[in-house]
Amino acid sequence: MANDLNDIRRRIASVADRIKQREPDLLLLAGKRLEGLMKKRIFNNGKATDESLIGKYKSKSWIKKRSLSGRQVNKVDLQDEGNLIRNFRTVRDGQEVVLAIVTDEDAAKAFGNEKRRKKKIFLPTFEEEKQVEEYFEDLLSDEVEQAFLNL
Repeated sequence: MANDLNDIRRRIASVADRIKQREPDLLLLAGKRLEGLMKKRIFNNGKATDESLIGKYKSKSWIKKRSLSGRQVNKVDLQDEGNLIRNFRTVRDGQEVVLAIVTDEDAAKAFGNEKRRKKKIFLPTFEEEKQVEEYFEDLLSDEVEQAFLNL
């Protein structure tokens, strides 16, 4: 009985060690999933955190400029030259994984849009958070399963 209990303890410790070692990679994968979901909402669907449209283009000169360059003009999608979407990304900061706008210029653009439009844009929606939590749980389950298979 004592040997069985020690074996179980050893297996649990092994699984815990594996998860701890893989945690930074799992967090990065979850962060990338959140990044993808948010980029689709913001830059493709043109929606704020509350799922409302970010806005409509009002300036005739801006609408003309966007039209001439082949860009859509039905809703604000925060894409012009593509810098903001490229610089909104998941980064590892030591042991932490964060979703950040990595240049000061693009951060100013993003938060200037939030202020001007009086709505949050660069925060995840409840549904995005839920999807990422479920994804992370799936990743953890896979790691536990792999750890037990490798014992």
